[in-house]
Amino acid sequence: MIRNHTILLIIIVNGIMGFRNLQVIEDELSYKALIHMPKIGTNDNTIFPLLLYLHGAGEFGTDLRKLIEPGTKGTPCHELEFGTAVQALQEDFIVVAPQESAYGWNPEKISKFIQEFLLVKLANKIDTRKIYITGHSLGGSGALLIAAATKKFAACVPVAPAGGVPPHRLYGIPIWLFHGTNDLVVPSHYSEHLYKTLHASGQDVQLTLYPDAPTPPGWETSIGHASTIPAYATEDLYLWLLSRQLPADRTPFHRIN
Repeated sequence: MIRNHTILLIIIVNGIMGFRNLQVIEDELSYKALIHMPKIGTNDNTIFPLLLYLHGAGEFGTDLRKLIEPGTKGTPCHELEFGTAVQALQEDFIVVAPQESAYGWNPEKISKFIQEFLLVKLANKIDTRKIYITGHSLGGSGALLIAAATKKFAACVPVAPAGGVPPHRLYGIPIWLFHGTNDLVVPSHYSEHLYKTLHASGQDVQLTLYPDAPTPPGWETSIGHASTIPAYATEDLYLWLLSRQLPADRTPFHRIN
C-alpha cells in the first residue's frame, strides 16, 4: 500500500488534550500514541535509544488519557507526564506508548508502526540498534511476543507478564523481568519459570520479585499488580538497557518510506 498522505504527525500543544509533558502522534494506519522527547539534544545530531511501552488490558481503547489515569501509576507514561520519572528515563530515551484499540498486541502492526512511521518522522533521531520494548501485564506479554517474533529489539522488559511465549523463542534477547509475588491478577509463576529456564540456558536474563508489590490506585481488587511503581523507578534498569544493543549479526528495524 502506498502511504501517500496517510501518515499524520500531530504534535499537540500542551493542554489541548489534557497533556502537560507528553505529546500525541498519530499514524492513520496503525496507532495513536504518546511520545516523550528528551529536552536536551533533540535539536542537534544526537541520536537516542527508543523505549516502546505497551499498556495493559485496562487501557485498550481510543482515549489516550487512559494511559495516564491514576491506575497506571508507575508506568513510563504516567511518570513522564507528571514529572516524576527517574532522570535517566527523562533525559536519555525517546519514549513512545502506542494505544491499541482492540484486545491484544500484534508484532506485524508494531513493526510497521516503527519502520513506516516512527523511523520516518523521527529520521536520524533514533538509534536503531538501541530500540527496547517494555510493557505491563498484557502489555508485558505483548512485549515478549513481539521481541520473540521480530528479533529486532535490543532488550525486553516485561512487568507482570501474563505468559504465553515459550522460553526457547526468547534465546538471544536480553530480558529483565519484574513481578510481584503477591500479584492476584497475574501470578508470578510464569515470570519465575521463564527466568529459571533462560538462566539455566545461559541467557542474559534478570528477575526482580516484589513480595509486597503495590495495588494500582482505583483498582482495589487488583492486589499486587502495580509492580510498575517500583520497577520503572529502578535506576539500574536504564543503565542496564543502555548497555545492551542489537548484536551485529541481527538486522535492525529500518525506515520504509
